[in-house]
Amino acid sequence: MSRRVILAVVAVLGLVAIALQMGRSHSPALAARSKIDAAPQPLPSAQPAPPANDRNIAPAVSSSPATPEKTAESGNAAPRPIPPQAPAGLPDVDPHKAFGSKSAPVAMEVFSDFQCPACKTLYITTNRKIMDDYVSTGKVYLVHRDFPLAMHAHSRVAARYARAAAQLGKNEPVEQALFQNQEKWEQSGDVDGTVAAVLSAAEMAKVRALVKGGTLDAAIDKDFALGQLYRVNQTPTTVFHSGGQTYPYAGVMSYDTLKSFLDQLLSGH
Repeated sequence: MSRRVILAVVAVLGLVAIALQMGRSHSPALAARSKIDAAPQPLPSAQPAPPANDRNIAPAVSSSPATPEKTAESGNAAPRPIPPQAPAGLPDVDPHKAFGSKSAPVAMEVFSDFQCPACKTLYITTNRKIMDDYVSTGKVYLVHRDFPLAMHAHSRVAARYARAAAQLGKNEPVEQALFQNQEKWEQSGDVDGTVAAVLSAAEMAKVRALVKGGTLDAAIDKDFALGQLYRVNQTPTTVFHSGGQTYPYAGVMSYDTLKSFLDQLLSGH
């Protein structure tokens, strides 16, 4: 084969290759495939992270609260509860920080921080009424869980004093004093003085001994670890248990809203 023929064949093959390349670049299917392979699409973004300076929210982003299943008549979609995330029977419950009947059809775990303003609001406007209307009547078993956020300088100290007082049967007056005087001891750091104002001298001596004994942190740490299991990162967060399902709710609910919520859960029992 002559040299001229060989050069002609090479030229033709080159033209064919160029034509194939141009066809590929103009093929919509191939072009789309090329883009997908080169740049995978990101997943939908999650809920924006809260501001770092929010006093009641840890750095992690909390998941959207779940609500009980709605009936078809309500006209609303039915959010699905999350599967139970803790062993049945509510582990590591301090009997001094639990109220009502263990066999109540609904259990509430309230993860709270004594230095959190939203926790104060929930306690004063909602949970005290829940204690009267649902806990004392055997409908709800309420468990206080300590979840002191690191951004609050005195919240762990307050949790120690509250637990010590609870062991003496003085949970209610001390919790009330801590929440109602929150702004004062938050500024001064005088948790001791706040608690002493509602206890006798003898009771206060016992509380101080328990606080100094260093045995209360273990229970606080267990509550905090359980909160992490539930992915709690905002106070207050209430975790409801009913009918084998778990419903977490982050934030403050009004009494009327929570009453409706509980009545809906109780209607299934």
